[in-house]
Amino acid sequence: MQEYPNFLAAIEGVCEKWCQQNGYTEPFCRNGEYWAFPPGGAIPVKIRDIIQTDKRQAQLVRIGRVSFWLLPDGSLQKSKE
Repeated sequence: MQEYPNFLAAIEGVCEKWCQQNGYTEPFCRNGEYWAFPPGGAIPVKIRDIIQTDKRQAQLVRIGRVSFWLLPDGSLQKSKE
């Protein structure tokens, strides 16, 4: 389980890790939604649209004494499912 100092750092860390594992580059947030460039792509895509079919992408993170499942698009999940 990865530990982070705050919620924003956790979102960015989970997003970056997912991008590295899946070949996506240059993740960024625009209007509260995370985007990244797909492998070999020139147009960024919403990460939420990509992971919508696979909720197993959640990672268990910790901030202080609180632990929770976080998806690469910054949304919370009840369990690993």
